[in-house]
Amino acid sequence: MSRVVVIGATGHIGSYLVPRLVRGDHEVIAMSRGIRGPYLQSPEWDSVTTITVDRDAADAEGTFGSQVAALQPDVVIDLICFTAASAQQLADALRPSRPLLVHCGTIWVHGPALRVPVTEDEPRTAYGEYGTGKAEIEALLHRETRAGGVPAIVLHPGHISGPGWPVITPAGTGIRVCAVPAVRGRGQLSRGGRAGDDAARAGGRRRGLVRL
Repeated sequence: MSRVVVIGATGHIGSYLVPRLVRGDHEVIAMSRGIRGPYLQSPEWDSVTTITVDRDAADAEGTFGSQVAALQPDVVIDLICFTAASAQQLADALRPSRPLLVHCGTIWVHGPALRVPVTEDEPRTAYGEYGTGKAEIEALLHRETRAGGVPAIVLHPGHISGPGWPVITPAGTGIRVCAVPAVRGRGQLSRGGRAGDDAARAGGRRRGLVRL
C-alpha cells in the first residue's frame, strides 16, 4: 500500500481518481479548498482523509510545499499546479523524501494541433498563458528528475469535458483535440484513456519515471 496525496482531489479528474486509488488498496489523502464535494459520491470516499487548504494563500506564505511533505507521502498527484513558482516550492519541499510526483500537464504545451494524435515527438510551442505556464512546469520537473531530485511524471490530458466544461478547439483549426495523455520523456499512455484512469496507474507506482 502506498500513501497517496491528491492535490485538487474534488475536481473533475480527482473525483474519479480518488475512488480508483482506494479500490487499488492505497491510503489516500485528499487536499482541496473544501468548497464542494466530488462530482460523484461513492463509498470509497468514506476511507479518505480530507485536508482543507487554500493553495494560492499557502503558496503566498511559502508553506504549501511543507504542508504536503509533512504528510509523508509515497506519491503526490498534483492536479492544480499552474505556475513554475508553485511547482518549484513543492519540489523543494519534497526533495528530501523524494516521493513520486505526478503532475497533471496539458496537451497545450504543444500548441494548436494540426494533426492527431499528438505524440511526445511533437515540438513544444505552448498555447496561451495556461499552456505556457504548464510548459514551464514540465521543463522544471524534467530537470528536477534528471538531476536526481524528486522523480516526476507529467501527464498530458487532451481536454477536460463534463459538467460546465466546454470542448476546446484550437483557434482557426476547426480540429477537436483528442485526449492523448503522455508521460514526459518515456513513451505514451493508453490512447483514449480517461485522465483519471491514467493518473491512477501512474500514481500507483512508487519510484522513478514509468514506462506504461
